[in-house]
Amino acid sequence: MIWGLFTGIVILIGLLFARRRHKRDLGRKGLEARLRALTKVRLLRRLLEQVQRHRGLCFGVFCGDQTLEGERWLVHAEVSRLIGDAKKHRANLLWHEAWQRVFPLWQRIDQERQDGEAMGLLHLHNELAELILGTIDALAGRHDLVCLGGLAPQPEGLWLALLQNAEVLGQARAAGTGIAARRQDDAVQQQALKRLADLIRQQFYLAPAQLSVDPALRASLARPVREAEDRIDALLQSIDLLLKDPLHPALGSMAFFKLATQAISAHYILADLLLERLRLATEAAIKQG
Repeated sequence: MIWGLFTGIVILIGLLFARRRHKRDLGRKGLEARLRALTKVRLLRRLLEQVQRHRGLCFGVFCGDQTLEGERWLVHAEVSRLIGDAKKHRANLLWHEAWQRVFPLWQRIDQERQDGEAMGLLHLHNELAELILGTIDALAGRHDLVCLGGLAPQPEGLWLALLQNAEVLGQARAAGTGIAARRQDDAVQQQALKRLADLIRQQFYLAPAQLSVDPALRASLARPVREAEDRIDALLQSIDLLLKDPLHPALGSMAFFKLATQAISAHYILADLLLERLRLATEAAIKQG
């Protein structure tokens, strides 16, 4: 009886150790999957940025400013290269419905650029950016890259909100670049730009402010947060000028495009810093086993 009891205890201890090891292995696999997901997110984030740049330049060209065409060609090549890089992750990304439509839509944009019209091409770019953001959002949800085990987005998880903000800023850049390129009143685009500017004023200071008050992030992000806020201020001032006077001498299409790009880039810098923190934290957790 004693031997039976002893054997039972040994088996129970063995089962507990096996369960603990299994749980640890699952945790490690989850962290490794998160690390791979972060690699994909960072690639798609670069693709999103270049698609947004292509949209603004393309719309400016179609609205009459041919001086933007040289840079558009360079950005077009970069988008194609990044899509090619993303194909290396095809087996994983094809699980996400949004990604399945990305490459065909990029090919359609290429075709429409030859014989399409400005607004149609703009809408196709908007759809493409939405699909890329949707894929990023799906990756973030599947690998808990926003809430990070909590019930609500954590400060480090605000990178996704920053990317979503960058997309709205990108739409404003395209609309403003088109207005400046036409150098004439365009009621539809002016109304769209005003709506986007109102949205930026209402919501886009929130994410940087959250980062600036978080004790763990305040010191390292104070300067890029201030830069992002300053760039939003400058962009909104330029939008106001452009809406009042599309012929404003200081706001040609390239000038507006570059100014808006500075605001967008400031948001991407913040997002990249947060994604890097997540990468380092994940790698440290894997090493700790």
